[in-house]
Amino acid sequence: MAPRTPRPSTSSDRPAPLGGSRPVLADPPKQPVRRVRRTLPADQAFKGVLIALAVFVVLGSASLHDSAEGMPIGWQRDVAMGVTGALDRGVNFVSLNRPYDWAAEQLGRNQVDEDFEFPVPSTVPSVTTTTLPALRVPTAEQPLKVVIAGDSTAIGVGDRLKVAVDDDPTLAVDVQGKVATGLTRSDYFNWGGRTKELITTLQPDVLLFMVGANDSQSVLAPDGTVVAHYGTPEWTEAYRRQVAGIMDLAHEGSRRVLWVGQPKVGNTKVNATLEKVNAIIQEEAATRPWVSYFDLATVVAGKGGSFSEYVTFPDGQTVHCFAGDGVHLSMQCLDRSMGQLVPALQALYQPS
Repeated sequence: MAPRTPRPSTSSDRPAPLGGSRPVLADPPKQPVRRVRRTLPADQAFKGVLIALAVFVVLGSASLHDSAEGMPIGWQRDVAMGVTGALDRGVNFVSLNRPYDWAAEQLGRNQVDEDFEFPVPSTVPSVTTTTLPALRVPTAEQPLKVVIAGDSTAIGVGDRLKVAVDDDPTLAVDVQGKVATGLTRSDYFNWGGRTKELITTLQPDVLLFMVGANDSQSVLAPDGTVVAHYGTPEWTEAYRRQVAGIMDLAHEGSRRVLWVGQPKVGNTKVNATLEKVNAIIQEEAATRPWVSYFDLATVVAGKGGSFSEYVTFPDGQTVHCFAGDGVHLSMQCLDRSMGQLVPALQALYQPS
């Protein structure tokens, strides 16, 4: 008979220690719970992106066409106008843009007299500093209505002005700018018609205006015909007529216009345009007692008044003043500029 192979001992076979209970084995370590991420198949994700893009294009066909219309004159604009125009006509034909148009109408975005044109020649109202009615002193019950109009640079100034005077109940700031606009392309956006609308509906005490960054192009009439080609003497006179027209349109009673000039920028062509624009504005403002000119170029400038991304302010602090495009001011720089702009605004009703 073969000898029996001994069975390996287990913990249950081992005798319990004297005077104590059998040891309890530790539970095995718990495995971490794996969370399964549910991912969308690539083809479905791609389809979702295409659907979202199609909805955006359909609902915003008018805006896309407007953006194309605002491009500088050239073949790129012609191509963009052809594509977006065909798309917009198709969307209009099947009435898919009605929700967008309804929303725009409720927000007051379509209330512009697109065919508005300033009279030629314009006649400066006969007003002197002695006959100009004084601007009323605002109170918390009747704050001064300040409407900001102009391009994206005006929107930046207006947004930071609202923050700067937030704790002053006597000032009410309303920003009504529109990006990618100016005074050269009335066929794209008519600031004459829009200014007339703003004055009629909002009745501002002060109109703060700022444009020029998008005006390095020919002056076009509301119907799209070229009034004056960029870089010609006729351009200067046509632009002057637009500036004077805005100033005179705003003149009523004690209303004031505070026109903010553009600073020097990093784009050579735009900078050359802005120098002409600022000179025209200053010349026209000098003949109109109700218009004041705020020279932002002296506030935001490098050594000797030149362009500089970094500007040192009177208190010795150096600030990065320009965004990546070298044209739009940074939020920090705009906030520092309010130290000069707010007193200029207050001086309109608190003369020294």
